[in-house]
Amino acid sequence: MTETIRVPDIDNYTLEIVEGVLILTPKTQYITKEELQRTDFTHSSIIKCDIKDNEGNTISNNKIEYKKILVDIWASMPASKLLQTTTFNFKLTNEKKNKGFNWCEQIKMSVANKDANGSMKEILNMLNVNNYNIKISIQLDTGRVIYYKNNLN
Repeated sequence: MTETIRVPDIDNYTLEIVEGVLILTPKTQYITKEELQRTDFTHSSIIKCDIKDNEGNTISNNKIEYKKILVDIWASMPASKLLQTTTFNFKLTNEKKNKGFNWCEQIKMSVANKDANGSMKEILNMLNVNNYNIKISIQLDTGRVIYYKNNLN
């Protein structure tokens, strides 16, 4: 083979040679926090999410539902800090789905649910409050997959 192969934007790929074969793998393109905040998460699906504290301890791992990720974050916090900094409505009693609240056994509080957009806003808020790191990939309703990480360390 004597043809020259040209690959535009080669900087967007990692290069690897395995048994004499060149393998090009697209690099993950992460969006900014501002882009994430402008994104509509209606009908989106979380593909992967890992959250760690600033010492590298896992807070939430491989959860694919916004609410379950939030519960993991909330459970890692003192109740007083949670109640002072949250964007959600909580009650300290078991409301058993009364008035739009659902009991959450893990945090021993009732919480009013929000949609995916409200939940993502709360996830970002709680990451900021606790100085947690996140690496998340989400498939949007359009089919586009977005990647975000904040690595504060």
